[in-house]
Amino acid sequence: MSLYTLVPRPGFDRYTIQVGWSPHRTYVATLVDFTWDPVTEPDRQPAVIHLGRVETILDPAEVLSALEPYADIPAELPARLRADQAKHPVRR
Repeated sequence: MSLYTLVPRPGFDRYTIQVGWSPHRTYVATLVDFTWDPVTEPDRQPAVIHLGRVETILDPAEVLSALEPYADIPAELPARLRADQAKHPVRR
């Protein structure tokens, strides 16, 4: 499995943002605010993204476009993700 942690954009520093290629043969993306406390912040609901946990995603653009509003996407990341997929292809 590959997993890359992305740098949050300004204003989204509370989020942990990751993307990668899963051993289940799908791209995955997560965006989670581990600092959110529903007891002390009951009126604020953080954004949460979990892609590739249930559905199969075979195009890195799909997960990267979901994360783009929240994180800086390095220019070489799509190619790295495709290379990870090529190393561990989907079994048919």
